[in-house]
Parts: sequence; structure tokens; C-alpha cells
Amino acid sequence: MSVATDFKIVGNTELTGSATELRVGAQPTTLRGSAAQNKQVFDNYCDMIATMHNGLCDFVATDTSAVIANSVLLLYQSLGWVAP
Repeated sequence: MSVATDFKIVGNTELTGSATELRVGAQPTTLRGSAAQNKQVFDNYCDMIATMHNGLCDFVATDTSAVIANSVLLLYQSLGWVAP
């Protein structure tokens, strides 16, 4: 699993595959479905982003191979944040 490829969300002009199809801009100008179907058009992209974000959170929470630089830890400490 790679953070650089598995969880990367790119700009709308760079989207490929199913991500492009999920964009509201990829839908017809006039949506002709029921209210629930039209709402789902807007929710699909948000659901994809939430899934990617949650996957990244799970990956970061369970990945033990990463090393956090001391300068980053000092920055977090200076902001008053404490690692769990």
C-alpha cells in the first residue's frame, strides 16, 4: 500500500476513471432523476473523498514504518498538541 498512490486525491482536471464519472460536472446539465437520485449525484463524490480520507487515517494510524522527524514533533509540541 502506498500513500502516494492509494490515497491521493488530485484536482478535477487530473481525475481519471470512476473519480471523473462521480464529479457533478460530469453529469447532464439538467438532472432528470427523482429528488433522491439527484441528491445522490452530489453525495457520490463526497462519499469517495470520505472513503479516501478514512483509508488514509487508518493507514497512518496503523503504519509503523514511518519515522516522524524531530522538527515536526517539536512543531506539534510548540502548538500544544500531544501525541496520543
